[in-house]
Amino acid sequence: MLIRPRSLLDQITLQHGPHDLLGRYLILADRAARQMGVRLRLRSDFERLHEIKLKHFENTPMMSPIFDPAQSNLRIDSSFWVEGVNDAGDTISTHAARLFDWPRTTLESEARALRVHYEDPAPHLAAGESVDITAPSASRIRGRTTFAGAMWVRADYRRQGLTRIIPRISRVYAYTRWNTAFTWGFMEPRLHAGGASVAYGRYTVEDGLTVRLDFRSPFRAMLLWMAEDTMLGEIEAFIDQPTSDLSRSIEMPSTSESSRPRRQGSRIRS
Repeated sequence: MLIRPRSLLDQITLQHGPHDLLGRYLILADRAARQMGVRLRLRSDFERLHEIKLKHFENTPMMSPIFDPAQSNLRIDSSFWVEGVNDAGDTISTHAARLFDWPRTTLESEARALRVHYEDPAPHLAAGESVDITAPSASRIRGRTTFAGAMWVRADYRRQGLTRIIPRISRVYAYTRWNTAFTWGFMEPRLHAGGASVAYGRYTVEDGLTVRLDFRSPFRAMLLWMAEDTMLGEIEAFIDQPTSDLSRSIEMPSTSESSRPRRQGSRIRS
């Protein structure tokens, strides 16, 4: 007997944040992906994500240690990834997220100490690995935060809008699950110049990272970050529009902040 995995909406329980707003967005985003022939689902098996990376990126760097289960403690309660699957059952997209809870420290300190990248950073620091971070906002990002990354879409599914839909779904789910104040990530300048940061959302983008880790040759990166109010404003801007072209209209500007009531523990109904 064929057993289909649970759908994305069946997997999500809204906990924190304005439930009506987040629930409506997730329904529309999931519908938009299905119209492209893509079913989305939440995963916690990072060995599987690693396998996908090795299969589709034979000539590119290995998995960042942030999402490498051999290097980081990717617990079920503090990490997940979103898998996109086509009608043939093939994985055609990925995006991952992790919770970092820093009540008494900051992104700047944690990145320099390599605790962002490694569960046990001591041997890596001793070997000369380093992250030099001078992005101005890195010293302000603290508390409960979401790191987002591992975005990939198979070549034949690109330019359809998945890079606009999936990171936002991941961001919304991380927020309602963990009650995070910031979402942040790293991006190479060439990807930013190509428009990837704009596609991913209303991020503030700052220069100022040099990464020297064993998983690849040294490289420069940019810090992308977004506060809770920006994330909610972006989602509300889409919900309030008369159209539902999620892959395009999500970039419309908004100056309003969400004022919808926040409830606890509701399920999404499509």
